[in-house]
Amino acid sequence: MDADDAKLLAAVVDLGNRNRRALGFLPHAAFQQAAQAGTLLAAVEGARLAGYALYGLPADRIRLTHLCVEDAYRGQDVNGRLVTEISRRHADRLGILLKCRKNYRLEKMWTRLGFQARTEVDGRGRTREPLVVWWLSHGHPDLFTDLESTALVRAAMDCNVFADLHSSYGRNGSEETQALSAEWLAGLLELVVLPQLVEEIHAIERDAERRTQLTALDHYRRPPLEEPDLERMRRAIEAAWEDLGLELPRTGNDLEDLAYVVQARAAGVPHLITRDAGLLELSPVAEKVCGVRILRPADVAVAIDELRRKQVYQPGSVLGTALQSTAVPAGQEPQQMVFLNKPDGEKQKAFKARLRDLATRPDEWNRQQIVDGDGRLLALYCHGIRDGEMHVPLLRVDENHPLGPTLARQLLFLLRQRCRATGAEILRLTDPAPQRTVRAAAQEDAFRPCDAGLVALVLDRITDTAAADAHARVLATRLGLDLPRVSTPLPAAAASTVEHAWWPLKITDTELPTFLVPIRPKWAYELFGYPEGILSRDTRLGLSREHVYYRSPRPRGERAPARILWYASTDKSASVSAVIGCSRLDQHVTDDGERLYQRFRHLGVYQRRDVLDICDKKSGQAMALRFSDTALFPSTVRHRRLVELGARHGQKVNVQSVFRISPELFRTLHEEGHRLQ
Repeated sequence: MDADDAKLLAAVVDLGNRNRRALGFLPHAAFQQAAQAGTLLAAVEGARLAGYALYGLPADRIRLTHLCVEDAYRGQDVNGRLVTEISRRHADRLGILLKCRKNYRLEKMWTRLGFQARTEVDGRGRTREPLVVWWLSHGHPDLFTDLESTALVRAAMDCNVFADLHSSYGRNGSEETQALSAEWLAGLLELVVLPQLVEEIHAIERDAERRTQLTALDHYRRPPLEEPDLERMRRAIEAAWEDLGLELPRTGNDLEDLAYVVQARAAGVPHLITRDAGLLELSPVAEKVCGVRILRPADVAVAIDELRRKQVYQPGSVLGTALQSTAVPAGQEPQQMVFLNKPDGEKQKAFKARLRDLATRPDEWNRQQIVDGDGRLLALYCHGIRDGEMHVPLLRVDENHPLGPTLARQLLFLLRQRCRATGAEILRLTDPAPQRTVRAAAQEDAFRPCDAGLVALVLDRITDTAAADAHARVLATRLGLDLPRVSTPLPAAAASTVEHAWWPLKITDTELPTFLVPIRPKWAYELFGYPEGILSRDTRLGLSREHVYYRSPRPRGERAPARILWYASTDKSASVSAVIGCSRLDQHVTDDGERLYQRFRHLGVYQRRDVLDICDKKSGQAMALRFSDTALFPSTVRHRRLVELGARHGQKVNVQSVFRISPELFRTLHEEGHRLQ
């Protein structure tokens, strides 16, 4: 669909609204955004709308949100043609995922369209009707155990949003909130309850309505509040608001609004959902002071994938804190009890015994902890080498801290890096009571169940598809794993997925392109810590699992997914002029500089002025490259050698701008960067 075709878009929205009871409500902005992104397909006959499909593209999959056909066109395979067209347009993705209520009894239809039922999950809304998860595979190797990440966007509700969902009577404007009950959000969004909401429900004067809403509270989790000085945080918000020339409270409800914000921060909940205009106006200050983003219900439905990424990958937040990674001192077991996995039934006695056992074997286990500037424990992990494998008998994070998901993902990447350094090709998580946050991170990192634990492959090699598959199969046989076969030809998205799953593996005979990207020494240092010592770099714990790099908006053929070879240039601060490492390019976006900064600021080291300085002076635009899984070369490839190797492969290398290199040159440069000096 063309986003500017207002008449057709209106017809699609109308068809969706008429079938809202089956599809779930979707705000108009979601249709508009999908049309702009090219993920809204309309089936038409002349000027008549026959049906439509609306979908998203999270990671390497396709999520089918709406598939709807006009009554007059049922039985004419309109839905089949829409599904086929989605697959044709995105053939390199692993497949199409959807959720459908079991009591709709559409098994025959989904099966006819080529889908297979994979599992069931609880639905949303009041009835929690079971949902069947359906999957249409595109035939590429799928090395992940879950179809969709189990990392949830956590959001608190104010009293108005809660009443929209659970009041016994109709409420003006509540239609927007119903989007939060849509079945496709199951497994993506977790709504939680704060004490302020409970207090306001208890204050409802009508007995029947109060009891109705109190009963509904039982369906939601109530996270504990960890921040002891809530009053201090409230005053900080008021002071920040006054800096803008405004005063609080403005109305009688402002104190209640502030309570929601400070309690969300204290509970480690990064999002607060409301329709209240006064509370929404607080969002910039709430995000600056408390790290809590205030959103309308429609905003959540439209941007759920982006919100999830921001929640689980936020190294930018860590760079502004005094986090430190240290060895675990003796006698710390009482403080480590904060990592007891109570939600999964772990017993205090068993956890204490495990901590003591690990502490008594320092020659076998390397115990590490991450603490903030106030000495608060945020993470605890332990690892050691056994029979050539790296074992991790303990990996815990503070699940009530906003950075808990980020720390879990970065620690898994850190453990992969240590496997690479020691030559271990098998990474085992053997923690007997893994936390939900850690399990979600491990599932995204291609860990698979094995011997009452989770295991991942770490293949430090560059090779072709057949050799990579054969080597992985040898390891899988040793572990008793059943892995899907990896065979040629591998399209770009599938190849990128395999390289992520078995990082730092690089496969040479795929359709995944590689781009040489020049980067100034300052940013090479800020993003990768290379070269060491050229600037006064903060030694606080910086996370680099995923980052963003900004460049001029002029396109040079960039496309994602792809690989990036980083060429650190020379300037007044340092003389590098060498290829220093390789990353995975996940996304490239060209947009207004301010919008890019707001969209990606959670990822990194750039300040607003840095992004704006890069923007084209006429258009005000820049390009953002979101990348991940960086592996620095043990040996850099100097400029002279780069040019020499390029000429050998028939390429005149350009280091002034983004430059696509051939698979043969990529392999040669990668091998050169790993050559022992």
